[in-house]
Amino acid sequence: MQQDTINLKNVSFAYRKDRPILKNITMNVPRGKITAIMGGSGSGKTTILRLISGQIQAEHGIVNVFGENLRNLSAANTHEIRKKLGLLFQLGALFTDMNVAQNVAFPLQEHSNLPQSFINKVVAMKLEAVGLTGTQDLMPNQLSGGMARRVALARAIALDPELMLYDEPFTGLDPISLNTIAMLIKKLNTSLKQTAVLVTHDIAATMEIADYIYFMANGEIIAHGTPEEIKSTTNPAVKQFINGEINGTFEYKYPSKLSYQHYLGQA
Repeated sequence: MQQDTINLKNVSFAYRKDRPILKNITMNVPRGKITAIMGGSGSGKTTILRLISGQIQAEHGIVNVFGENLRNLSAANTHEIRKKLGLLFQLGALFTDMNVAQNVAFPLQEHSNLPQSFINKVVAMKLEAVGLTGTQDLMPNQLSGGMARRVALARAIALDPELMLYDEPFTGLDPISLNTIAMLIKKLNTSLKQTAVLVTHDIAATMEIADYIYFMANGEIIAHGTPEEIKSTTNPAVKQFINGEINGTFEYKYPSKLSYQHYLGQA
């Protein structure tokens, strides 16, 4: 039986007690598959990535990663778990005072005792994998948005992680760059049997590369299934999201208890 890389069971979390972010979430991420988490802004998607990476702890429920309950781990053991995962930040988050090669080499220098000559070879291999051989000496401000995202991906895979977390990898990209990143995510999954969790708003790319999709709204999972099952869903909230309709479960207004008039009266 195939073991899951990640298991979330009855997980709840809030940054503020009066505004829960996650409500009783249960989710399984099978090993070697691409699992996507979709939903409107503020639905709790990125919070799940932070739980998985041990940046925050669930208030209730269990978060298991690689078979370990993160709540029971020491700081040192949590650090060891993190060495087995890579994270592609939403906007790349490259170090602006380092060139491309130095950015990609950073995790290798921090977490290994490899000689610099070998690190340089690994950097060259990772940049070739994302189609950016020859950019080693460029600075981040000399890169296009799509190139910067690919450099960030090369850095994220520098240590050959078993698990990749992608936080909105397609945001702000032109169609060619977007499809290039999607192709690279699928290629890594196929060639390395790498497990991936993909947080995204992009419908078309996700339907092409994901093995399984969870849809979230208001901190809850409202639907889940294969891309084919999601496409044929009758769930009105999922249909609203896929079709980009204004009215429905997903709302753009912050759920404040105070009215617009209240703030006008403060002047």
